[in-house]
Amino acid sequence: MKIEIVDAATGQSTIRDMTTAEEKVVTDSETAHNTAVATAAAAETKKATDKAAATTKLKALGLTDDEITALIS
Repeated sequence: MKIEIVDAATGQSTIRDMTTAEEKVVTDSETAHNTAVATAAAAETKKATDKAAATTKLKALGLTDDEITALIS
């Protein structure tokens, strides 16, 4: 992997290979990000699934759509 280093005083930039430690930081950050995104997506899916299941159970108990909406909102 390459990294660009910019000197704030002069504005000069230098592109060089990353060190092993720098590559590990980037890789670890990407892994943590991907895990967080997957966890959030799974939580959102579970919430939608649970809501659908609850709605189905409430309908089975005889509640109308309006009553269910009033309970959920």
